[in-house]
Order: sequence, then structure tokens, then C-alpha cells
Amino acid sequence: MTVIKYNSKVLLHYSLKGNGDVFESTFGGSPIELTIGQSSLPQIIEGALYGLKGKDKKEYSFSSKDIFGVYDEAKVKTMSLDVFKNYKDPKPGDIIETIENDKSYFITVLNRIDDKVVVDLNHPLSNKEVVFEVEIVDVDNDT
Repeated sequence: MTVIKYNSKVLLHYSLKGNGDVFESTFGGSPIELTIGQSSLPQIIEGALYGLKGKDKKEYSFSSKDIFGVYDEAKVKTMSLDVFKNYKDPKPGDIIETIENDKSYFITVLNRIDDKVVVDLNHPLSNKEVVFEVEIVDVDNDT
């Protein structure tokens, strides 16, 4: 059976949880396809896939600092509501994804006071126990 190695094309389902809460998941939907060594997955997560094969199911726990870096209090900012002109009515708990220079970033809304919004620019899974669950659907090494 074909195992995952560098440059493998992999079809998989995954979920990322922080402190038990699901942050994102493809389970119940369509699997994603990625190429090992060229994906946007954090390196530590991609590295956990090496050696797995089709139909394998695994669950891994990681420290969020190993994936998303150390939580930085300086990334908690107060911004003008005008910054959110493309996002109607930001409320505490909202997580907004934005793209800058082809890289995805998340903004967590902590509070809203009149025309000001307090946000956390750390990744939403920072300071949490991160659990990565994966189910390998297919592995292709014939590329």
C-alpha cells in the first residue's frame, strides 16, 4: 500500500480543535487534496502525515506554540469600526479571516465599544491544546 512521503498527492479529511472546540473540519463534507512539501499546513502537522497510508485514521496533540507561535499580548489591539467596512456588525466571538500578501490571517473580535473594536490578532488556537485529527482517503505517489 502506498505511504505518504515528500511530493505525495494526498486526499484527506481533517479537523483542528482547540481545547476541545472544533475550529475547522472537512469531516461531513468534501475531503481536501494537498501535495506534501507544498501545502499550506503548518510544518509540524504536515510532518505527522509522513508514513500514513490510505484509510489510516490518526489523532495528534500539539502545543499551540509549536504551530502558531507564542501568544503575544501586544497583538490585542483596539481599532476603529471603519477598519471593518467589509464586515457588517462585528460582535465579540466573531472570527474574521483576511488575506494579505497571499497569506491567511485570523482576527478574533473580543469586544465592541461604540465605534471601537477590540481584536486579538493572535491565531484563534493560540494558547490552546491543539488536536489534529486526520483520515487519509487516498495517496498518490505517481506524479
